Amino acid sequence: MPISPSLHADIAKKLNESREAALATVRARTDSDSSGDEPPVISPRAHLVQNDDAPTAEMIAHDEEHFADHETALLHEIDAAIGRLEAGGYGICESCGCEIPEQRLLATPTVRTCVPCQERIEKEEGTGRGPTM
Repeated sequence: MPISPSLHADIAKKLNESREAALATVRARTDSDSSGDEPPVISPRAHLVQNDDAPTAEMIAHDEEHFADHETALLHEIDAAIGRLEAGGYGICESCGCEIPEQRLLATPTVRTCVPCQERIEKEEGTGRGPTM
């Protein structure tokens, strides 16, 4: 059974807001300023200050790159959820085919599985970190 029109609208709004926020974060980390004078945040040059050492700057840039990778992965999750929402497959567990409860969808709009399947997957993989938004 497809999700209700009101839930569809709520989820679409949440996903689109999350997508815009993630895009803004990725752009902030990867874009140079408009004048081109400042390197992007993920560049080691962005973290060099007077009397600073290059390894520290590289470590900070590496962290920024990791954060940008995380945001990019989040964007992929959001886009996949938007695709499922538009195609009519949203709210169905990809593992067992059962409906995912509305509260779970509202709490984590990118979720792909019901709670029992998510718990089984985490147990099998030994991750136990839970779903992400």
